[in-house]
Amino acid sequence: VLKHSIHLSSIRNYHESKSLFDYEMIAFVHPDARPCSSIFASLGYTVQIRDTPFDVASIRREFLRDHIVKSGCCGEKEYLKLYAYALEEEKYPIAVHLDLDSLILKPLDDLFLAMLDDDDNGSGGGGSGGGKEGKEVADARSRVQVMHDKPLPPKPNPIDAYFTRDYNMINPGHKHVGVQGGFLIVKPNMDAFREYVSIVLEGNFHQGSGWEGKGYGGYFGAQQIQGVCSYYYDYRHPGTAVELNKCYYNVMADGPRQEKTNKCRDGKETCTDCREMSVEDIYSVHFTLCSKPWKCPVWAGQSGVTKDICAKFHGEWFRIREDLEKRDGALRLTESAAGGGSR
Repeated sequence: VLKHSIHLSSIRNYHESKSLFDYEMIAFVHPDARPCSSIFASLGYTVQIRDTPFDVASIRREFLRDHIVKSGCCGEKEYLKLYAYALEEEKYPIAVHLDLDSLILKPLDDLFLAMLDDDDNGSGGGGSGGGKEGKEVADARSRVQVMHDKPLPPKPNPIDAYFTRDYNMINPGHKHVGVQGGFLIVKPNMDAFREYVSIVLEGNFHQGSGWEGKGYGGYFGAQQIQGVCSYYYDYRHPGTAVELNKCYYNVMADGPRQEKTNKCRDGKETCTDCREMSVEDIYSVHFTLCSKPWKCPVWAGQSGVTKDICAKFHGEWFRIREDLEKRDGALRLTESAAGGGSR
């Protein structure tokens, strides 16, 4: 269903999506999961069997070496996500990492056009010079929904990545908030891949204060992608990535305020309740709090507004699944008719 949602928002469905971008589905699979990976190949994914991009025993500092294997959702294996950076740059100018419990509802063309528009003389992929192409890119940049209404990096500064943050993992006021690990859009770059690996192998992660003791820690997943990406883009390479508005991208139906204090989770005085967004305005959703739509909903203890938006998200998943089944059925009938006529 995730793959079909991407298909519907791509150029292959241009008559409805008006998207200019194609896609290829790639699954990074750990060798331990090889026996159950054939399902991805049968669905049209390119399966890449990849071991963790570093040897845990080679991590130089003891705390990270001992704890990385038992923290976060998946221990050191979550670092398979770094292989998005290691894709062939010429073939894949942009890589979109999504957890499997995600859904694309609208084309991401505006993000892609702004990301590719990193050449101030107009010779880049985005066509940032004058004329029609330049206006299209400028319009696309104006439509990108950035968290806290911050501006995009001014041209010619590149946009190397987009992400959302997971404010649910911290207390209001935490200075360095982790990246939400199920949604990451990057430009593949082997130098970035190698730098991430070197950061982990150095092992300069402090209990509580995180990477290099700079405050990129103290929450779930800090030793994995959530923490290291925040440290990488906020501290080591500031200004090269954009935090997208989580009411539009990677939407998870989380409430904006901490229940026990009623403070905004993002540390601001006022905050938008993303659960009140119209589904028609949302680009992608992530089934975390809403539970997985292929299972019976478990929304006990959730507020009415959360249940309502989760029901709408589930409805979108089943709408796309129904469309997939109809198209697959029509294709099977066409193939059957063609086969019958050739006998």
